Amino acid sequence: MTESTTTSQQLAAYTAARQAAALADLGACGWLRVAGPDRLDFVQRLSTNDLRPLVRGQGLPTVLTNPLGRIIALLTVYAAVDVLYLRSAPGQAAALKRYLANMIFYNDHVQVEDAGPEVAQFALFGPESADVLAGLFNLDETEPTAWLPAAPYTWAQVQLAGVPLMLQRGGPLDLADWLLVVPLASALTLWQTLADRLPVLNAETQEVLRVETGLPAWDHELSDQVTPLEAGLLSAISYNKGCYTGQEIIARQTNYDKVTRRLAGLLLPAGAGDGLDLRGAAVTATAAGRPSGRAGFVGSAVHSPALGQSIALAVVPRDASEPGSQVTVRQGEQEFVATVTGLPFVRSAKQ
Repeated sequence: MTESTTTSQQLAAYTAARQAAALADLGACGWLRVAGPDRLDFVQRLSTNDLRPLVRGQGLPTVLTNPLGRIIALLTVYAAVDVLYLRSAPGQAAALKRYLANMIFYNDHVQVEDAGPEVAQFALFGPESADVLAGLFNLDETEPTAWLPAAPYTWAQVQLAGVPLMLQRGGPLDLADWLLVVPLASALTLWQTLADRLPVLNAETQEVLRVETGLPAWDHELSDQVTPLEAGLLSAISYNKGCYTGQEIIARQTNYDKVTRRLAGLLLPAGAGDGLDLRGAAVTATAAGRPSGRAGFVGSAVHSPALGQSIALAVVPRDASEPGSQVTVRQGEQEFVATVTGLPFVRSAKQ
């Protein structure tokens, strides 16, 4: 397949994800299983959201933070009858399992397992993706999607095209509209069924969609040098729960207005950064020719087909975080001025 054909196919897949429906493989994402009678209290004391209201069929995003209130991982937690399932960013599963295992006290009745090798994970994008799912069930055409999990992060155990799986509704911190966790033995059958109907997004096109949607990602905008408040993960934080690791720092940032940087979008000038990887580039605000506030950084930069220009997700100094502000981006010897804009760059159907 030629490069131009591949590019053309991905542009079609991108358009389908925006206007119809598209498919992606999320197999690189972590999938951990936390069992034992103390499982909920265990994850509760380590992370930012209040998980106590969760019952079977529900889920919530939460953030593991270190004692300095900085990010270890952004997770989505799903409650089943006797276990919790945790989805993490690609490549984090092994480190997360070690971290969680090290946090188990001698009197905790908790077991943490890496369930990733047992399953495949797929995602559906686009305003017509629910109709695609309904079509695979041969449901009543008068109300074909009424049975689907409706609330963000909710899930159901179902059979799709004869394959048993966990079907999850996407939420505000999910890029996909629907997520499917499929037993590995049945994964190829279902993947082929879906891929026969839908264009498939590669990793690069998913990255474009993520940046346009304004969602931070691990090893880009999220790291152990950033707090959840700086990264805009407000929907993953409860301000009324009890203590958790890092809670004092996050409470201080909130109560005393100490957040010095914020997640924002950048509109890049034509030609800026051509041939240069901008990830990690320094972002500064300038006042009277002198740097103002704590420096930020570019987390991700892509060309947006929807906007027809290059854009970036960045953690920027607070005093330059309002739309319309100008910031200086510096990577090596290259320097240019970018314009701050609100997020998302491009609104999706679920927003």
